[in-house]
Amino acid sequence: MLNKTLKDFIHLELDEMRFPGFMKKRTLDIERCVEKVNRGHGWREISNCPLCEHNERQVIFNRCDINIVQCNQCGCGYVEKIPIDTSDVYGDEDYLLANTGDYLKNVEYRKERFGVERLRLIAQCLDRSPSESRLLDVGCGTGWFLEVAREAGYEAFGQEWGKALATNTSERLNIKIWNESLTEIDEREKFDVITLFDVLEHVPNPKEMLLSIKGHLTDKGMAMLFVPNLDSLGFWRLKEQACLVTPAEHLVYYTGPSLRRVFSEIGFEVLMYETRGMDIPDIYAYYREKENQNQVAEFLKEHCNVLQAIVDRAGCANHMRFIIRKK
Repeated sequence: MLNKTLKDFIHLELDEMRFPGFMKKRTLDIERCVEKVNRGHGWREISNCPLCEHNERQVIFNRCDINIVQCNQCGCGYVEKIPIDTSDVYGDEDYLLANTGDYLKNVEYRKERFGVERLRLIAQCLDRSPSESRLLDVGCGTGWFLEVAREAGYEAFGQEWGKALATNTSERLNIKIWNESLTEIDEREKFDVITLFDVLEHVPNPKEMLLSIKGHLTDKGMAMLFVPNLDSLGFWRLKEQACLVTPAEHLVYYTGPSLRRVFSEIGFEVLMYETRGMDIPDIYAYYREKENQNQVAEFLKEHCNVLQAIVDRAGCANHMRFIIRKK
């Protein structure tokens, strides 16, 4: 079993993804984002679970004086308050610079390590060729996945909330990028593939987003979603120190069962599910920078790919991957 697990695993380049000073930079970015909301339009309190609307919950994390709670009914996590105006988070030049600085400097690695793998997963479930397919990447950011998709033959489109980032990506790639929310895009725009990589956790009303995805898909179209997994090794060990706990940006923290329940309610069937993650790289960065336990950090670095492969196979990695289709 171990040999097969390692054979199927695509190795991670640890120094590409968790460079020296990563934890410090990530912490400062999270604190800066919360402060922008404090200085901007402020916060709106959330009383009910965004998935099942139940109102009984328990506090599981606290970061930047904001509670992240877990629903006692469905197990979904969510923040107790959300930004009133998302332009405080996504609407300024700082957001553009943060994204282009972090992502474009290793874009070729991202395309080769992640982009090719994602296209392979899509091809396994899509019943037509890329050249016959329209693809929309929601929350496309700098557009590196759109580049990979276009090179593979897809007619590629994007959506991005950050106005400056959307303009920059559209002009740089010469690709149509919508700046409005997916729910505001004309439903006559249909797509064979809709991708949401690390997007659904940013949405305060995920049911509304999923219904909009359903409306924009062709009859045999499919959607691929990557979302953080609350029920994972990374969250279990790092808790509020996890780099995925970002209370101004990540508003909902899903578990597999809570998300499957919503898919079923809306009318989606799950074609593929797996977990893949960065649990070991995140824990490595934590021990290296927060705990100053270099011996532990070096052990994790040396065995990173083996350990992460096992965590992935166990279904305990900090990202879930779903491919869904209308029933």
